Amino acid sequence: MQAVRRDTARRFGWLVLAIMVSAGLYGSASRTSGTQGRIPKPPRLGRQIERAARTLTGNALLGPLAPGEVSARRKEAYNRAAQEDWLRFAPEMERTLGLYDGFDGIRGNQWLADPAAASGRRYQALAALLADDRLWVNVASTHCTRYLAVELDALAMSRTPGMDCGGRTPNYDAVDVFRSLLVNGTTTGVEDGVDRDDREHSTTTFPFLGRP
Repeated sequence: MQAVRRDTARRFGWLVLAIMVSAGLYGSASRTSGTQGRIPKPPRLGRQIERAARTLTGNALLGPLAPGEVSARRKEAYNRAAQEDWLRFAPEMERTLGLYDGFDGIRGNQWLADPAAASGRRYQALAALLADDRLWVNVASTHCTRYLAVELDALAMSRTPGMDCGGRTPNYDAVDVFRSLLVNGTTTGVEDGVDRDDREHSTTTFPFLGRP
C-alpha cells in the first residue's frame, strides 16, 4: 500500500485538501470492494467530523425541509456516526426519498422504489442502500466511466455487467446521476447545468486527482 501525504501542509499547519491511497491487490481478491471516506478529528479533539463516499446523501436526504439549525444537527450527527449506526438514518431518508420521487409527477418510478408497497415502505430498499455509505468499486476492472456502476450492475441496471469499476472519479457527473435515479429511476434526465470539469483527468495514473 502506498500513501501520499501533504507534508508541507502538515508542517506549516495548512488544511490538507487530499489524502491519496493506492492499494495493490494480490492473489485471488474479491471482485468488489466497499470503501468509506471519513475525516477524523485529531485524537485530542475527539470524534470524526466528516465522511464522504457517495455524493449528496447527507446533504440531500437529511432534513431538507427542516429549519436550518435542525437540518445542520442531523447532518452533523450523520457525519459523525460510526458504521454500525448508519442504518438508524434510513427511516428519515425514506421519507425524503418520497419527495424526490414526486418531482417528475410520477410516483413509484424512483430507483429501487416498490410501487406495490404501502407508501410508508416504498423507499425502504434505496434508503437502506444509501444509509450504508460505502462506495463500491470493481477492483477487477480498469475501465472507469460510470458513477454507481457496481451498484447498478448488482441490481440489474447495467448493460455491460462487470465491465466498469464504478467508484467516483473526478470525471463523473455524479450529482446528475444521483438526482436522476431519485427522480425518474434512470441515470439521466435531471441536470444542474454542470456536466463535467473543464479538464479530463486521468483514471490510470496515481494519484487520481484533478490538477490545481
